[in-house]
Amino acid sequence: MDEIDPFEARLLFGNQLDNLTGAQPTIERVSGFAIKHADMADNLLDCILEKLDKPQVPPRINLLFVIDAILQSDHRTGATTWTDLIKREAVGIIKAVIPESSGGDANVPQVRKVVSGWKRRGIFDTSIMDAVEPLLANRAGGSAGASDTGMKHQEIIKRIEEDRERHKRQKEEFWIRPADETPEEELGAYWETTSDLNEADWQEIAVENQEYQQERRLIEMIQRQR
Repeated sequence: MDEIDPFEARLLFGNQLDNLTGAQPTIERVSGFAIKHADMADNLLDCILEKLDKPQVPPRINLLFVIDAILQSDHRTGATTWTDLIKREAVGIIKAVIPESSGGDANVPQVRKVVSGWKRRGIFDTSIMDAVEPLLANRAGGSAGASDTGMKHQEIIKRIEEDRERHKRQKEEFWIRPADETPEEELGAYWETTSDLNEADWQEIAVENQEYQQERRLIEMIQRQR
């Protein structure tokens, strides 16, 4: 494929963001474009930040999923281009995804899960996490109904299904190992990278429990209204 210039890259990336959904394949496609063109990361990040300023709040969570996928790729490969740029905008990004509104409240559980993953993997240093985590500290999240968020019942069900699929794919990726790796090498890798159960693990468990309870309440509410 021929090289593209920054203007064309921004145009293509912006179009991908406009068509972004919570489905894992679209998140992988958009994040893959950003990773491939990391030499234009500053330009592409500006494009993401512009989309975060759009009035509709619920879809902003999909932009955070793209950012998270990019950060995970940097973490796996040892790259730092995107991570160095995103860490300077991390607080503003989280604030944009969970504004003080019903739409922002609906995004809180998923944002907690993403931030918990950053902490567990050591994506950012302590100073960044100390600035991000208080934004979620006093946010209950998950209490808004369909009418409060502006989302239709079908959209809520679709979002729940997308969340489950994304979570399943992330767990699957954790277990993918090189084809030529020996059992001893695989055991050694897990031995070196698996830590003791710590505060971040307990926080992630709590987030998953809260998300489950939220999904169950929403489904029950929708079934009663039918």
